[in-house]
Amino acid sequence: MDETLLAAGLGLGTAVAIGLLIGIDRERKGDSRGIRTFGLVALLGALAADLSRRLEQPLLVPVGLSIIAVIAVAAYWHDHARQGEAPTTSMVAMAVTGALGLLCGLGEQRLAVPVAIVVAALLVFKGELHGVAGRLGRDDLVPILQFGALTFIALPLLPDRAFGPQGSLNPREIWLMVVLVAGVGLAGWLLLRFAGRRHGAALAAVAGGLVSSTATTLVFARHAKAGGGPALAATMVLLSNLTMLLRLTLLTAISQPRLLPGVAAVAGAAIAASLPVAARLVPRARREDAVPLPEVRNPTDLRVALGFGLAYGVVSLLAAVGAQRLGDGALFAVAAVSGLTDVDAITLAVTRLHGIGDIGTDTATTAIAIAVVANLCFKAGIARLAGTAALGRECAAGFAAMAVAIGAVVMLMRRAA
Repeated sequence: MDETLLAAGLGLGTAVAIGLLIGIDRERKGDSRGIRTFGLVALLGALAADLSRRLEQPLLVPVGLSIIAVIAVAAYWHDHARQGEAPTTSMVAMAVTGALGLLCGLGEQRLAVPVAIVVAALLVFKGELHGVAGRLGRDDLVPILQFGALTFIALPLLPDRAFGPQGSLNPREIWLMVVLVAGVGLAGWLLLRFAGRRHGAALAAVAGGLVSSTATTLVFARHAKAGGGPALAATMVLLSNLTMLLRLTLLTAISQPRLLPGVAAVAGAAIAASLPVAARLVPRARREDAVPLPEVRNPTDLRVALGFGLAYGVVSLLAAVGAQRLGDGALFAVAAVSGLTDVDAITLAVTRLHGIGDIGTDTATTAIAIAVVANLCFKAGIARLAGTAALGRECAAGFAAMAVAIGAVVMLMRRAA
């Protein structure tokens, strides 16, 4: 079969499928223009683009898009004249459907199909989206806008140049790490605000672990100190710190995928080692009172972002100088000290050093593992000092099991290397 004809048929067929997908929702919701109309509009767009390519007339693409826009406006202007109110969403959906058809006609199905799925989801989940919008207040919108400012205003303005010893300080790279951590934290912060109270302490602990497992540990320790049940508080502390391990795995996957197998093995071993402790705690925790929601700081706040950026820059500088001039021992010492209060900065600094070839995979994995163990020790101290002796014992048992498992995995990896 002629490959050109096959490609054209694939583009036209995909366009029709996209039109049918979007048209089904419109017809299901009582729109007078449904499956057939949307399918034809998408086909019109695809034909305009295909003719543009065959006739070598690029102007046919904007002409086709203009015709689709006129059809959409005319159709819904008729509804406005008859009913007094035009369904604006359907008008826009028809224009977008035609544009997606154009993409298919140009051979861009890989872009058109996911966009069509997003469009269909926006139409289908109208009620849920309106519900979310109704619950959003100023305090919820400000962090989203702040994250947008951090990402799309501040980041492009920073120079992409290396400064300092070993070129360890790159302003744009540092801020990119700020954006990465703030994005993960924002997801947890929003989850905590919208679903934590409704779906219970477990989800609150997970959301708190995405934002700050240290702050979450402190909240549950104070709850136990105030007379709350130690088993439930210990369970939530353990869960938030397991989430911290998953967060580190995600940050590694994004920043340096080549390190992912080692970091995932460390995290997996720690999670597996904690399961027996969790199995012992959960039955007792179910009989105890509920715990409060963690109160964590907005991760997109400028002061928080600048604080993390400064911490990351300092840790990155110390790690680079230590690894280059003093060897692995110095890097491990930096990891132990910085990991006491924040594992994100040292993890991202280590992934950077690994990415530029300054340290090997086993050294990088070991440094991250040391930071995690130091962080667990610090939180065990928080549980005991800010909480109670019973909570301290439960947390220490869980964290010790995790630390032993992490050490065993690191030793096996280094021997294999």
